[in-house]
Formats: sequence, structure tokens, C-alpha cells
Amino acid sequence: MQKLSRFIVVALTTLVVGGTVSTSASAASWHRGVPKALRGKYQDKHQTAAQGFPARLIFSAKKFTWSVSNMPVQKHSKLKYKKLRAHVYRLKGHVAKQGIVLAGARDYVIYRKGKTLKLTDYQSYHQMGFRHATVAKHVSHFAKS
Repeated sequence: MQKLSRFIVVALTTLVVGGTVSTSASAASWHRGVPKALRGKYQDKHQTAAQGFPARLIFSAKKFTWSVSNMPVQKHSKLKYKKLRAHVYRLKGHVAKQGIVLAGARDYVIYRKGKTLKLTDYQSYHQMGFRHATVAKHVSHFAKS
């Protein structure tokens, strides 16, 4: 009888203690690839003739390419993202070395609502928000320049 009561006390204690331990699951966890909300082609607003053609951004499921006039294409891979708030994502990845573009990690914050996309570096975002961000529009095909 004592063994049975001792077993019941241990079992209840285990249930009570085990039930109070919370898990650390987070809704804002990192995910692989590019969020569906960002996928597609975007073209930067053309500001001056000295810039050449407007910057082109292409987001696919696992890759992100950014081509700027007179610069090598920046090919981002090993992407992961986290949703910061509504319409705002943090995107991390690795850029391969190509020409004068050095290889290394990149960290961006991207805002997308409607056809407008704003992209800036994570450090700049903390200091200035999207004030000096690259602003692009969603396009079905790139304009010839």
C-alpha cells in the first residue's frame, strides 16, 4: 500500500512539474529561402541618366540576385528570413565573389506592400529606418534602358 501511494505521489509531482515547464517556441523564428510575399521581379526607380539602367532585383524561392548598372551581379544564396512585423522581413544570406563584389554575409530588411518594395541594410535600418532605402516597383518584365 505504501509503495502504491508513493508511486502516485511521484507520478502527480512529475505531472505538475512537467506541466509547468514552458516551451520556447517562437512565432518569429528563422525560415529557409525567400518569403512568398517577396518573390518576383522588381525594378528600381530610375533617378538620373548617370546611373545607367535602374537596379534589377529578382527574388526566387531560394535565390536573390541584384544587378546594378556597371557592377557585377550580386548573387545571394543560403537565404533565411524572419518576419519582423506586418510587411517587413529580415533576409540574411551569402554573396558569392564576382569581380569587385566581395564574398560574404549580407543582412537586409525588406518592406513589401502592394507593388512597392523597399530594401536596406540591417544596420542602416536600425539607424535611419527606410529613409535611404532602395525603392523598387514590382514588374512583369524589365524596361529596356
